[in-house]
Amino acid sequence: MPTPAMLALARQTVRSSWRGYLGAFVALLFGVVLIAITVTLIGSVDATAGQPGVTAAQRAKLDDLAAVFGMMSAVSAFMALFVVGSTFGFVVAGRRRELGLLRLIGATPRQVRRLLLGEATVVAAAATTVGGLLGAALAPAVLWLVRAAGITTLDLKAPSPWTAWAVAASTGATVALLGVWRSSRRAARIAPGAALREAAVERTRPSIVQIAIATLCLGTLAATVAVAVAGDLPPLFAVLASILLPEAVVIGLMCVGPAVIPRLAALLARPFVGRDVAVRMARDEVRAAARTTAAIAAPVLAISAIAGSLLLALSFTADWTTALNRAQLHAPLVVEADNPAAAASAAADETVATADVRREASLRSDAGGREQVEIVDPAAASAARGLRAIRGSLDDLHGRAIAVSETWVSDAGTGLGDKLTVRIAGDRVRLRVVAVLPDAPDLYGDLVVADDLLPAAAGKATGTVFVIPRADAAATRDSLQRTLAGTDSRVLDADDWIDATGEQTRQGNNVGLVILLGPAGLYAAIAIVNATLIGASQRRRQGELVQLLGADPIQVRRAAVWQAVLTCGTGLLLGGAITVLLGWLVRRAISADLPAPLTIPWLPLLSIAATCVLLAVAAAAAGLRTRKEHGVTLTAVSPAAAGKA
Repeated sequence: MPTPAMLALARQTVRSSWRGYLGAFVALLFGVVLIAITVTLIGSVDATAGQPGVTAAQRAKLDDLAAVFGMMSAVSAFMALFVVGSTFGFVVAGRRRELGLLRLIGATPRQVRRLLLGEATVVAAAATTVGGLLGAALAPAVLWLVRAAGITTLDLKAPSPWTAWAVAASTGATVALLGVWRSSRRAARIAPGAALREAAVERTRPSIVQIAIATLCLGTLAATVAVAVAGDLPPLFAVLASILLPEAVVIGLMCVGPAVIPRLAALLARPFVGRDVAVRMARDEVRAAARTTAAIAAPVLAISAIAGSLLLALSFTADWTTALNRAQLHAPLVVEADNPAAAASAAADETVATADVRREASLRSDAGGREQVEIVDPAAASAARGLRAIRGSLDDLHGRAIAVSETWVSDAGTGLGDKLTVRIAGDRVRLRVVAVLPDAPDLYGDLVVADDLLPAAAGKATGTVFVIPRADAAATRDSLQRTLAGTDSRVLDADDWIDATGEQTRQGNNVGLVILLGPAGLYAAIAIVNATLIGASQRRRQGELVQLLGADPIQVRRAAVWQAVLTCGTGLLLGGAITVLLGWLVRRAISADLPAPLTIPWLPLLSIAATCVLLAVAAAAAGLRTRKEHGVTLTAVSPAAAGKA
């Protein structure tokens, strides 16, 4: 059959069975919107940085913002691609009975495959068109929201919408076709008689390719755990693993999902099976409709694993930096000055023995970028902030020399004895790495130079002054408060400053989490509702048959709710296991050399779980109401009607 004729036939079949593809359309539509918005945000940073009048400091902030948007786009793209591919796959799987009948009346496997691909093309064309328009319409509102939420103080310039549209549409359409292509191959291989049998009980055995992918993904996790057990996992690598590994593990689990998830759901139901027949009905249904069960659990598993791992990683990292501050900060007092003059006044106070004033400068690197360096008096910083070298020597930190943190060494690959080229006052200067410092991001930066390298006017005071008193700390605090009277400066004890810094870090983490997980979380919520509604639609015939066999309407409703709870609970169980394992990795890595407090963000974690369950139950209830509205009442299903269905 020619391609135009096949597309025309596909358009007719989509029109006649639009309910089956409505869920796939919704998943792809919002997936395209999500990708378009993330591309718009990244493009807005580039467009704003290229505007005339943007200062170097603003470009540095835009670079940071671009990094955050890049991570957000990666998380969002994964969620969109994962959900779209999964949804299209199980929508096709739900039509096996219909496809089997097509085979029985003479359709060849090639024709079945082309018909499914044609239908996916029709749905993808509609969803990408509407999604692209919606994404372009929402772009100005999203850019306004970024500024209103305090994520940046800059007015981000909207880029050309064509780039976002092109990327989102092509990506969404490709993933939709890939999802259908995989399922169409499976459906095309089914013999007509076997297709009818498989319509009742779904096959759960994964293919060789799926087993290979699952082995690779889960093997990567096992190797990382082995490294952590051996004690060789650096903290930076552990944090990166907590960000990247959840996606890989979720993919691996979903490759074997139809074989694993229904069985786990049945185990969850076991304690209640003997008490309520509705639970038994729900358990049997989630085991029989294995692919549908796995597909509904997919968005719950993905968002709970990704969000949970990120929450724990950021919380444990904040605990780690707090512990570093307590271990290294020797100064009993810290001044947070609101202006450089106040900082200078505090440093000149007669009761102050050592004033370690934090100063920073931005230097252009040889590669064209800019590096933020911290300017220190090595002796004062060692006395007040515990500045020390774990490799090399701070005695060599003078002139054309630089000290770098452990994290910077791991990130840049430049270590002790190597050279870093920067430009100072227009001259090209090569700085030798003379010391590697332990990480302490709240006390000093990744790059530290001595104050004799740069002109005095080159550095900019941050406002923080670490103070060592000449005698009594209380007397010095009182003297500093008198000196700084009339300003908004604060004089804090070291412990209070550490607590305030830790709280500030957690608040910054919360803003970062909103950026990273906000769009993906919203899309996951839509996907959970969408997948549950699709599953309820596909189970309509089973519900009617169960009533025919004697179940009352209340039992059918309770069974539908239990199916949602069991499926969502299984997704949360697997996502929680990934979260706990990766949280343990981070915790073990950061507390290997330094005992740190343990702060578990129970409220956000429990909120994610409760939201997923509520959405799934609400969608299941909505699915029952939809069945009523379409004339399939749960109170009066005659045997004849059920038999016709």
